[in-house]
Amino acid sequence: MPAGPQLFGPAARRLVSPDRWTDQYPAWPQYALELDVLLSFADDYGQLPRFTPRLESKNAQRDEALDELRIAYFLHHSSFPVQKWDPPGLNGKVGEYLIGTPENQSVFIEVKSPGWEGELSAEQLKAGRTKEPKYQQGEGGAFGNWEPLQKCIASPRTYPKFAPTQPNLLIIADDLKISLQDSLVHVDIALYADHDRYGQKEYFTSSQYQNLGALGIFRALATSDGIAYDFKLFDNPFALPAVKLPASLLEFKTCLRRFVRGTRPARSV
Repeated sequence: MPAGPQLFGPAARRLVSPDRWTDQYPAWPQYALELDVLLSFADDYGQLPRFTPRLESKNAQRDEALDELRIAYFLHHSSFPVQKWDPPGLNGKVGEYLIGTPENQSVFIEVKSPGWEGELSAEQLKAGRTKEPKYQQGEGGAFGNWEPLQKCIASPRTYPKFAPTQPNLLIIADDLKISLQDSLVHVDIALYADHDRYGQKEYFTSSQYQNLGALGIFRALATSDGIAYDFKLFDNPFALPAVKLPASLLEFKTCLRRFVRGTRPARSV
């Protein structure tokens, strides 16, 4: 079965060089069709010069760029268009984009993509585990996805970006061994636990992270019906009034699945 660049559509063949990739992406026809959709979307916004070098980079940088485009595309087709790319945040930092809302408010969006490599022990890192496939036989067992989630929020590269003067939303599109979308109870634990049995508490149960209005969990998933985008939002009850999200975005507190237009293959795979 064809895989990798052999599946490229016309836009990808024209715009993207896969020379630095070491995997079989896009692997499935659905992802190849999605890549063309995302490239066309970036072109419509005049953002190809911003994204193409990252899409042509190593696998991890490529996947981060794909997630930023996916989320922008998802929000755009959910009535939240991008108003500005690379908007200034607090402390001289920048976010991914500002989006507009039906309430005529602008919301600052930061996207993070924590990966399975961050779950490795020091011994595994020293042994070169990051150069091996993500999944290895015999590596199952207990996991705690609240840990990488909490680390992501508290990181000096994340929370300090959020200003106390505008609505702020952190969206996580993870590449953990078990997706956050498949362990949403761990997200609840990370944000709302009122005890420290699962690490640090008081993420969304105190004013400690009051500049963050909400957290979103995003996933792209190949199905027989095309590429599905799953999104669920968790709001911060202790957020400052100025950073809380408008009501239109809070509708995502109920998990939504939206299919990318044009990603259903012409034949079964």
